[in-house]
Amino acid sequence: MKIASNKIADVLRFFQDNLKDIYEKEELETIVAYCFEEFLGIKRSEILQRKNETMTESQLLKFNFAIKDLKRQKPIQYILGKADFYGLKFIVNEHVLIPRPETEELVDIIVKEFKVQRLKFKNSSLPDEQISNLNSRVSDLNSQFSILDIGTGSGCIPIALKKNIPEAKIYGLDISEKALDIAKQNAVLNKVEVEFILNDILDPNIQFPNSKLDIIVSNPPYIRISEKETMHKNVLEHEPHLALFVNDNDPLLFYKAIADFALKNLNPTGKLYFEINENFGFETKQMLEKKGFKNVDLIKDLNGKCRIIKAFF
Repeated sequence: MKIASNKIADVLRFFQDNLKDIYEKEELETIVAYCFEEFLGIKRSEILQRKNETMTESQLLKFNFAIKDLKRQKPIQYILGKADFYGLKFIVNEHVLIPRPETEELVDIIVKEFKVQRLKFKNSSLPDEQISNLNSRVSDLNSQFSILDIGTGSGCIPIALKKNIPEAKIYGLDISEKALDIAKQNAVLNKVEVEFILNDILDPNIQFPNSKLDIIVSNPPYIRISEKETMHKNVLEHEPHLALFVNDNDPLLFYKAIADFALKNLNPTGKLYFEINENFGFETKQMLEKKGFKNVDLIKDLNGKCRIIKAFF
């Protein structure tokens, strides 16, 4: 079955006929919008207005290939080779996870909390001379304020943080060289400087070569292997399992390793932020408290699920 003609209306009909049984209506509309913007430069709001226009054979071929990939449930982000995250564009492929909305929420919490703390300091009612002295000290500290993202993948977390906290020194760590290659490309694409480190957080001898960190953040593998059967085909068959799965017998493996690392490498006033498996919120909180974190908060995402945790001493 081929697209009837080069008309936009026929391409839209072909999308609907071939993909309506695979994707929900809203998801399919979003996929169509992505394709039209990428292949034709047409915005979502303009598609129906221009339905009687035609496209070139080469443009039509791109739609044909995309629909073939979509029929086998390859994520649209991998088909186009890019994804949106926190208002930025990122290169993605099969070596990195597609950035998720809940990870945007994690970044948003860190950015907002940093800005609130800075604002509180600026609005301090201390005497002018004391404020001047403190401003000087904070200026010095800000140049050294440091954040490490563990399991950085595409680099979406550290790059988005650097865009919004430009005065910070930011690092991204990952075990995958191929993932770090993509992360480095994304840093260039978004015009930020992030230092990427190849290392394994599960190595008990891992050391951070620089000074103490102010923030450690991570979205580590947290899906149990037993949960595979509940997952969508588009994730299971296309996204990197290394970044997704953990053995059932130790679902908090990465959280425990990162917590131990944080105990050694965080400043006394430093903070630890995690994206977590909603099924292990209480267990993760309890583990952190047992390791010595006295202030541990479970945070619900926009869907009311416990997907983020924050801890400090």
